Amino acid sequence: MRFVKKLIIIFSLYTFCIAGNQNFRGLDADDSFSGPLPLAFKPYLVANGFSTNMLQFARGEYLIIVPNAFVNYIPDLIQFKRSQGFDVTVATLSETGSTADDIKSYIQTTLNNNPLLEYVLLIGDVDGLGELPSFYYGPENDVSDQKYTHLVGDDNIPDVFIGRFSVDSPLELIVSIQKTINYHRSPLENGDWLDRALVVAGNYSNTVPIPITPVWTSQWVKDILLDNGYSQVDTVFYPPIQYGAPQIQSIINNGVGLINYRGWGDANGWHYPEFHVSDISGLNNGWMTPVFTSFVCNANDFANNVDPCLGEALVRAGTPSVPKGGVAVVGPSDLHTSTKYNNIINVYMYDAMLDLDVLELGPAMLAGQMGLLREFPEQNGVGEAQEFYFHVYNILGDPSLNVHITSPDVFTIDASVSDVDAGYINIQSTNSSGIPIQGAVVAVMIGNELIVKGLTDQSGRFIGNVPSAISSDVEVYLNKPGFVQGLETLTPSTIEIVFNGYSLDGSSTAFGLLQIGSSVDIYPIIKNESGDSLASGTGTATAGNGIELATNSFSYSAIYNEEVGIATSPLTLIINDYMIGRDAVLDVTLSSSSVTGKIGLNLESPPLEISLSSATTISPNSSFTPEITCINHGKFTYTNLSVTLSAVSEMTSVVLNGVDPTITLSSWSEVSSLLSDYQIDIGNMSWGSTATINLELSAGDVVLYSSNHHIPILPQLDEYPAMPSRYGYWAYDNTDDGFSEKPEYNWVELDPNYGGSNGTLYELDDDDHVDIDLPFTFKYFGDEYNSITISSNGWASLIPCDINYFWNYTIPMAMGPKAQLAIFWDDLEVVGNDLIQVYTHYDESNGRLIIEWSHALNNFDELTEETFELILYDPTVTITNTGDGVIEMQYNDIVDIDSEKNFATVGIEDQYQNDGIQYTFNNTYAPGAAPIQNGRVIRYTTNPPSNYQAPLSVENEIVPNSFSLLPAYPNPFNPRTTINYALPFVGEVSVKVYDILGHHVTTLVKRHQSSGTHSIVWNGTTQDNKPVSSGTYFVVLESGGLRQTQKIVLLK
Repeated sequence: MRFVKKLIIIFSLYTFCIAGNQNFRGLDADDSFSGPLPLAFKPYLVANGFSTNMLQFARGEYLIIVPNAFVNYIPDLIQFKRSQGFDVTVATLSETGSTADDIKSYIQTTLNNNPLLEYVLLIGDVDGLGELPSFYYGPENDVSDQKYTHLVGDDNIPDVFIGRFSVDSPLELIVSIQKTINYHRSPLENGDWLDRALVVAGNYSNTVPIPITPVWTSQWVKDILLDNGYSQVDTVFYPPIQYGAPQIQSIINNGVGLINYRGWGDANGWHYPEFHVSDISGLNNGWMTPVFTSFVCNANDFANNVDPCLGEALVRAGTPSVPKGGVAVVGPSDLHTSTKYNNIINVYMYDAMLDLDVLELGPAMLAGQMGLLREFPEQNGVGEAQEFYFHVYNILGDPSLNVHITSPDVFTIDASVSDVDAGYINIQSTNSSGIPIQGAVVAVMIGNELIVKGLTDQSGRFIGNVPSAISSDVEVYLNKPGFVQGLETLTPSTIEIVFNGYSLDGSSTAFGLLQIGSSVDIYPIIKNESGDSLASGTGTATAGNGIELATNSFSYSAIYNEEVGIATSPLTLIINDYMIGRDAVLDVTLSSSSVTGKIGLNLESPPLEISLSSATTISPNSSFTPEITCINHGKFTYTNLSVTLSAVSEMTSVVLNGVDPTITLSSWSEVSSLLSDYQIDIGNMSWGSTATINLELSAGDVVLYSSNHHIPILPQLDEYPAMPSRYGYWAYDNTDDGFSEKPEYNWVELDPNYGGSNGTLYELDDDDHVDIDLPFTFKYFGDEYNSITISSNGWASLIPCDINYFWNYTIPMAMGPKAQLAIFWDDLEVVGNDLIQVYTHYDESNGRLIIEWSHALNNFDELTEETFELILYDPTVTITNTGDGVIEMQYNDIVDIDSEKNFATVGIEDQYQNDGIQYTFNNTYAPGAAPIQNGRVIRYTTNPPSNYQAPLSVENEIVPNSFSLLPAYPNPFNPRTTINYALPFVGEVSVKVYDILGHHVTTLVKRHQSSGTHSIVWNGTTQDNKPVSSGTYFVVLESGGLRQTQKIVLLK
């Protein structure tokens, strides 16, 4: 279930999280980066439109700032953070200065010197023995460590992630450190406690109105936890429970991995249900230390007169041998936070953790705060919600903590002592099921020193050079959210002569990156530990596929005992595109001594970010000259790369007037070039279509880049339909002239007070709903439904919804009605005894159900009347090409006036809340959407415009769990079908088509491919491009010794 959801999420990474034009340390998505980027910021960059496929990420620096009184108590912490792959820097207040401004200046200097600074951990309370100051924000002087993170530009986005061990004694510091280490290294020793969670909420206020949404939000949290594999989620809600401490203590002591609170509170704790600082003494949960997320006033006010505040008390609780409480707490310092904003931070943070795998604590909290930019786009001024909540939320605990979502998996690490003896390390990482793990952080340590680090590739492998003739044990650590920290200890043998990497210049012993697609000289490095001199001589090397040895021998001078020598003549390598995403190792032999060994090569896969565009508006039946923009995020210059374009989609052609143009890409640079020798012709495809062009960059015979680029034919006017959802729903309105699906406004009045008849009346109270059975089965986003929830607030849902959501959100949004129909989602009001009048009528003769909201009052002024209706068409009567139902929304008397609550939301959303059409939100309309006004009708249907072309061969980055040939679409087909398949590993792949007699028809794919889901289009032709006849064909997918077959049918 979760795997399916992951695939759906690929589309929604942008629509779901992106909120305006965000940047990273002053650079936006169109800028180039002069080096690797900190790994912690990858989720933020993905969510905000940065093309991360070609960016390089690395585990960076972890800065610990500590009072002098505590510095002697952190060696275990330093060793642990290094074992996670961080370059750890420790600075005492004697070095940084003792004021908040001094400390911020030190952090700024550290970032200036090392752009890979990721995390800052402050140690000490703002008063007491280990005093370490903080900043204060706003009129209420809320304590805020977040000001330390605002280093570049004037936005609210942190430039580093920060957390604090707010402790008053060495004992409290040791407790906090040991909890953090044990949480990562030994979380499974206490059984399945991480599969359980606790959700606490209180609908309470000491003034009216009493909020109702904290419990609603908490119900959503409970549901999403259960949906993501939690075996048990306990709840303690007020009402009815006022004194909640006994239940909360019991549940925590039994073991839970996550605890979430929404409601009312202060620095003392939660009320209600009550759980205060004094109640922590009643905990005895030992090493089962959960992460607390406390979206409530004052929870993390570590400068409060209540000392410790709730967050501090939880992290400090216990002793080094008998801990209790929590491992980390997320929460605000302000006493007067607002329910509506806390709800959004809560939802977006949990959605990021549970559905997008944003599991390091600092990035997860940032994802929650980013929800404010999407749901409250107008709250962007000084002192308004966005700035306020980006300042007052703090982390008490390690900001890089890997939050466990249910019980983590364990690594299997395959590393050989013989490789270490040979001067390099070759690591293969898999999970407990044997699936290679990509993106795990490798940290190779000798004692307390980090000697090699990096990330595993798509095949789960990492290769690096290590010092030769090691006498101490080598510890190989693997780290990745969702896993227990892995450890493999290697005890080197005693080898007398070893190879210790290579030099690029014949003098320096620092080995470097090698460029794919070019010839390069390397000088093997030899270390002599034999006890005798090694006479001069020659050596030879051999290599596997993908590396050509233009010169396969080298010479070296005599090397005295205990010395290192560098070859005097080099090996010459030519590395081709076969090695992109692969490991490279040379087998080397010294002729004079018969010593053999291996040299691991550090290859740079071309980190090229390419876009294809047009300077002019692209429309059907037009031509344009394409412009290419290339960003080289790497250290190498690529000279005279040939640019080859080819059409992939139908009704698209590419004309080359001459030879392939060339471009040169300098290191860390951006180049734009008008490809004047190329012309792209767009045929009679409809607005909203996507022309798909393959772009290839090559250096001679080596292909460095090949990918399909999608050029949308965007609607420029209201007279075109809105762009489709991922699933394939379109939105047509009655201004879309020339489209066969254009609806006609034809109001059906059901309210007898206004001339209607035949309607069944449902009188709904404020924030109310009714569930009714549908008169026919209605298919929506591929699923079938037989009932509908109708809300007084202008929405309906095909999955029953007991929560009366009155605050309208964006589409898609993780919280809210599922399988939603947002006709006019706004806070509609009841004044006095006048209930909201909702009428329904089944018009059997026309195969449709009509639902009318009649003259409902808008909460904005309690005067403006809104009259609109929803029409569902019986899918067996009104036919679509997918069988999904047609929906119409009509507006008879409508004014979108609610400027205080983001106006209204209009659109549709799928059952997973990851896809949909946002026709309008906050008075901002989708391209092609005509404004909501009297006499407007919108039709949602899966029937596309004539000549519509969808994007082809879209590939995603999510690594599937299994090898599978996914359903082809369409099937049966004419004249083309898209074949989709999933690879959980990197490797050689073939996709072939056979006829019913077993004769080979064509080979669609035969190449090395990365893990992920892929697709290829077959246009019903043979290998020689001759059309095949109607009939049954078989698609055969093969890779890594696995094989799957699927039947497809061509109907002409």
